[in-house]
Formats: sequence, C-alpha cells, structure tokens
Amino acid sequence: MTKQLHVIYVPGLGDKKVDGQRRAVNAWRLWGVEPELFQMNWGDKKPWLPKFQRLLARIDELSEQNKPVALVGVSAGASAVINAYAARKGKIAGVVCIAGKINRPQAIDQRYYVNNISFVTSAHDCEQALQTLTADDRARILSRFAALDLRVTREDSRVPGAHNRLSPTIGHVLTIAVQLIFGAPSFLRFLKHQLAN
Repeated sequence: MTKQLHVIYVPGLGDKKVDGQRRAVNAWRLWGVEPELFQMNWGDKKPWLPKFQRLLARIDELSEQNKPVALVGVSAGASAVINAYAARKGKIAGVVCIAGKINRPQAIDQRYYVNNISFVTSAHDCEQALQTLTADDRARILSRFAALDLRVTREDSRVPGAHNRLSPTIGHVLTIAVQLIFGAPSFLRFLKHQLAN
C-alpha cells in the first residue's frame, strides 16, 4: 500500500496573511494527501539562505519519518520549491508550480530588491538549480500559468521538459486562487502519480 503523500505548499510574497490560502490547502485532505503550508516570510528582509535551510530541514525531517514528500509553490514560492527540488531530488516525488516566477530573474522589478531581497536571491538561485535538473527530473514538474498575467508572464513560468499547462484565467492572484481550489484535484493526482512511479 502506498504511503500518504505529504504536500508542502509554499506561498508567494504575500505570505503574511495566508488564512484564505490555508483553508484552500487544508481542503486538499479530501484528495488523500497530508497538506502543510510553509511560510518563507519573504517580506522580513532577512537573507535567503536561512529560509532555504529551514525548508530543506523540514523536507529532511519528513523524509526521516519515511513520509513521501511533494512540493507546491506559487509565484515567488515556485522559485523556492524548484531550489529545494534540485537540492533534495531523491526525497521529493514531484513539484507543482502555479504562476511561478521561475525564469528571467534579471527581469525582476527593482522595488523587490528593497523589501524582498530573499526572493530575488531565490529567483537567481532557481536559474542555476534548473540547469542541474535532468530530463527525468523535469518530467516530475507540472507548471501552470495564466492565459494573461501581467506580473508573472508565461515565459517566466515555463520549464523546458516539464508538464507546462495553460490555466484559462486572467490575472496573477485569480490564477493562483482558481488553481488552489479548482485545480487541486488534478495537480494532486499528478503528484500522487509521480509517487507511484
């Protein structure tokens, strides 16, 4: 019998107020997974490395408990989960990115360098992390992005060799909300399928 998948969800920059996201993520239990919301605290002006180490430590802790782990990241959180996946490939069944800022870190607006420097560093590290992923690694990634998103473009979210899927939505926040609620059954099935393989 396959063990229950533990899904770590990493929100984006607005992770100070996550009540709505927490409710949506907790509902994933209905699809037979154990969800966990993991806040990076992007806006606390602290550096990226301690945040990243905290995420890796949580993955290691779950792995030591023999719990299979998958990652879901939205917006800035997508860069974090790609970085974690590259660092812990053997411990992660699969990854889902939603409206994820994964590519083109050089296009990040300068205002983020003031209040969200950890995100900027994560995005630059993500570019390097992607280069370490093999074709088989990329096949375990599902990236969903909006038909139109002025904050994070399709170009920012596409991962060559991954399962890239268009969400029939317009806008960054709306795309995330729709996917967390209505897209969850299908992307959780994707993650459970990766675990079974």
